Amino acid sequence: MNLYETLVKYSRSGIYPMHMPGHKRNPAFFMENPYELDVTEVEGLDNLHQPEGALLHLMEQMSRDYQTEQTYLLVNGSTGGILTAISACCQRGAKILMARNCHRSVYHAVYLLELEPVYLIPDADPATGICLGISPEQVREALRRHPDAACAVITSPTYEGVVSDIRGLSEAVHEKNIPLIVDEAHGAHFAWDEKMPEPAMAQGADLVVESIHKTLPAFTQTALLHRCGQRVPEERIRRYLDIYQSSSPSYILMAGAAQCMDWLRRQGKEAFALYEKRLERFRQQAGKWRMLSLWEPSCKEGSKLVILTGKSGLTGGQLAGRLRAEYRIETEMSAPGYVLAMTSVADTDEGFERLADALAAIDRELSLSGQTVVTGRNPDTDKNMNLLVDDANKYISEDHADDSAGDNSEEKELFCQSQVLTIYEAMERPWEAVPIEESAGRISAEYAMVYPPGVPFLAPGERIDSECRARIMDCLRRGENLMGLHEAAAGKIRVVVE
Repeated sequence: MNLYETLVKYSRSGIYPMHMPGHKRNPAFFMENPYELDVTEVEGLDNLHQPEGALLHLMEQMSRDYQTEQTYLLVNGSTGGILTAISACCQRGAKILMARNCHRSVYHAVYLLELEPVYLIPDADPATGICLGISPEQVREALRRHPDAACAVITSPTYEGVVSDIRGLSEAVHEKNIPLIVDEAHGAHFAWDEKMPEPAMAQGADLVVESIHKTLPAFTQTALLHRCGQRVPEERIRRYLDIYQSSSPSYILMAGAAQCMDWLRRQGKEAFALYEKRLERFRQQAGKWRMLSLWEPSCKEGSKLVILTGKSGLTGGQLAGRLRAEYRIETEMSAPGYVLAMTSVADTDEGFERLADALAAIDRELSLSGQTVVTGRNPDTDKNMNLLVDDANKYISEDHADDSAGDNSEEKELFCQSQVLTIYEAMERPWEAVPIEESAGRISAEYAMVYPPGVPFLAPGERIDSECRARIMDCLRRGENLMGLHEAAAGKIRVVVE
């Protein structure tokens, strides 16, 4: 069975997508035979790299919709926009203020431009470990210590929906007359939904990147880059878009973006009003749970449903497994203590009801039995990985021998914070692969991140401490999708030769 056949089979399997893309495979969104629309830059169909016709009109209309100086259509996802924005703001070797919980695309820009990162470390919610926002005070303090920084980059909203004070951050950054870049990839719906937070474009950010495919009805890889002021020259934006965007952009993707925008203008207001009613109804139903609960702090936007498993005895992975195996619902991601269900304006009443009914049934079963029931698990058959898991249990036990069960008095660090080399220096130096259990004290030559969301908790150039080592091994023990470590299956990590 080839990939196409696999996709067709999956689409007909009855699994409901509580994950991106935001069109949710809703049949209300339709396109003609894609082969008939798959063309190149022929006469009359414009060119994304030198738009003068239909594509120019599309982007000018989007700029009016979002009230920006310019809005650029992206076909390489938000990644292309992030790389463009940072390149347009930074000379090679410059300093960059960046939230430590930025997406890996920011780290890739730091590597490509040999930048010196100055990390802004977010606080964590003590109950869940979820990253909270970056404060203006943090930025002011960082700029006091590093007045030569070229720009600042933050993520808002985060994967779990946490939003930062963009207006306050803009004011702090602009005091030094440098630009603020906001990765708003998960907030493309903000501008269209009155109940959602104000978009970064309206709060003073200079460059904003949004993935319309994540939370709006558009194809995967389609995104927008908004230029919102004069601090970053338009010429530099265009220069780097030419570099990072494909020279053969897909007209199918661009047509999908155009269809999405037309739909939003025609039906968006009514559709988002219905969407908000669905979200509110779901929250009311969730309020009846006894073992599960929703994480709903004031700093979080409402489209992301973060379902906590704390009282149930289930892990996030186990809850996601039950939803998949028993109720044919696929969620966006799972973490040790929660599951993230991504909703969008394209979700149906049936989709929301299906999720609510499934969670209510699981919660009721757990409440009545007082026992954790786990199904839908896939055993790990990799012998090397099983051996590594055994080692992980041993070393995690050693690293946390003094920890009291359930004692949160001493918060664990979300990220490795001992930066010795820049990312570029660490990745360009000779490296060797060593057993993970023997890596404490060494300088990492690669990333460690759980995907999704793709935020590195260990970056090249950082010295691995015992807690970071334990976290890597704990991720492997739990079977999480750990990325960045090229030789994890063999129980090894690449470190800089010193």
